Amino acid sequence: MVRIRMKSLGRRHRPFFRICAMDIRSPRDGRAIEELGHHDPMVRNVQARTVLNVNRIRYWLSVGAQPSHKVQALLNRYGVKKPEPGEPWALPETAPATADAPTTPPATGPAAAAPIASTPAATATPEAAAPVETTGSEAPVS
Repeated sequence: MVRIRMKSLGRRHRPFFRICAMDIRSPRDGRAIEELGHHDPMVRNVQARTVLNVNRIRYWLSVGAQPSHKVQALLNRYGVKKPEPGEPWALPETAPATADAPTTPPATGPAAAAPIASTPAATATPEAAAPVETTGSEAPVS
């Protein structure tokens, strides 16, 4: 039987765990069938504490792997569920942004039309800002 559980790494007073699919008879820090993510409880940023390979976890759940109590709590926190019968275990990939598509949504409303800062240097034309250099045979254009 396969179990999704934590493999203990790190050192004293600095825990670090890998979330692995392991045979139920293997020791806690033994050989894993597949590593599915990691959990670092010492990271201050709560969103960065746990990294999960959701597609692979859903695959192992769909073929009958049982998560341990701690891993089940992590899966519940991040909303990873066993796929329903007939549902594909792989989640659809999000389409990457193309080069011609804007990466940020366009701003709307009255604040979008107003400039951020209006300084004389920012509103000057490039020709007026650049000094005119002349040689002996050329005359400046006015």
